[in-house]
Amino acid sequence: FLLVDVIRDRRQMGPTTEALVKEQWLPMFKNIAAFFGFKVGYSPLNISFLLAILVSFGVWFLIWRTKWGYEMRAVGHNTQAAVYAGISPKKNIILAMVISGALAGMLGVNEVLGVHHKILVNFPAGYGFTGIAVALMGRNHPIGIFLASLLFGMLYQGGSEVTFDMPNITRYMFVAVQGVIILFSGALENLFRPQIEYFFVNIMRRKIAT
Repeated sequence: FLLVDVIRDRRQMGPTTEALVKEQWLPMFKNIAAFFGFKVGYSPLNISFLLAILVSFGVWFLIWRTKWGYEMRAVGHNTQAAVYAGISPKKNIILAMVISGALAGMLGVNEVLGVHHKILVNFPAGYGFTGIAVALMGRNHPIGIFLASLLFGMLYQGGSEVTFDMPNITRYMFVAVQGVIILFSGALENLFRPQIEYFFVNIMRRKIAT
């Protein structure tokens, strides 16, 4: 309603806002490099990449180094055991959803302030499903998710440039590559995880025995 009626740019046919002024845009890395005397070619990369690195570290610290993170992991692994230990599942579920919503909203910051410089209809369409695939490949670990997002980002951006230069190669080929990566990453875990766990369990038993 707000985009279609209240904040819509009346000069445009479709529902969109007026373009933001340049002072509101996210700084581009090429401009930052130029400020320090380095000459960099054109790149869509902006400061949100650095923000993503900081957020990944912050989430890792929250989950693995704080009491809240311990409680959230306990609720995720075994709700009944968490209740028995005095941990409130409802509180931690709400907390996790609030944090997840805030992190998902940061995607809009990059798209609005760093890419389009205005609000469009359905600009983040499909990103939610891509995020699920990235989380699956990253094993729900902040560091793994960051690395998986780099891979998917390179496939997405590189695929767009390749299809522009080579029309015979369609974008759907890169979508298929992403699907194959997800399939094999999930299948390989189920195939080799029991053997790997058995290997490390034997190592721990030998250390305890000695």
